[in-house]
Amino acid sequence: MKKRVSKTVEQVPLSGKPEHLLDRVEVFKKMCRMLEIKRKRFIENDWQHYAKLIPRQQFLHLMMVRHSLPCNLAKIMQVTGMTSAGASIFVDKMVKNGALVRHEDENDRRNILISFTPRAEQITNRIEDRLNRYIFQYFADCSAEELIMLEAASRLVCRVLDARGEEEEF
Repeated sequence: MKKRVSKTVEQVPLSGKPEHLLDRVEVFKKMCRMLEIKRKRFIENDWQHYAKLIPRQQFLHLMMVRHSLPCNLAKIMQVTGMTSAGASIFVDKMVKNGALVRHEDENDRRNILISFTPRAEQITNRIEDRLNRYIFQYFADCSAEELIMLEAASRLVCRVLDARGEEEEF
C-alpha cells in the first residue's frame, strides 16, 4: 500500500491573524463567487433554449468539457469531477442525444476518444461567442492599462492553479 506524504502548509488562523493575508483571501473569494454567479446565470439562461433537448446538468458538463475535446473518459472525469460511472453514463447519454461521438485513437487503438458532433460543436461555439461578448461588456469601461493588469492577474491565477494540479488534499 502506498503511503501518503502530507505537505505541511502554514495555516492562516480563522481569527483573522495575520489579517493582511485574510483580506487577500477574502477579495479573491469574492471575485471567484462573482465571476461564477455571472457565468452560471449566463450559461443557464442559454440552456433554456435547449432545455427540451438536454438536462441542465448535462448541458453544464458539455460546456465544461468543451475545451478538452477530443479526449478520453479519464479527462472528462478530471474536468467535470464525475466518477467513472457518472462520466460513462454522461457520455452514453450525449452520444444517444447526438452531441458526442466516440472514435478510436489513431495512435492507440485501445484508447477511445470522445469528441463533439459538428452540430454540438456549432451550438457550443455559438454559446461561447455569446459568453465572450457578455464578458467584454463588463470590461468595456476599463482603460487599456486596467485591461493589461486584469489579463496579467488572470494569467497568474491560471498559472498558479495549473501548477497545483487536481490531486491536492483539503
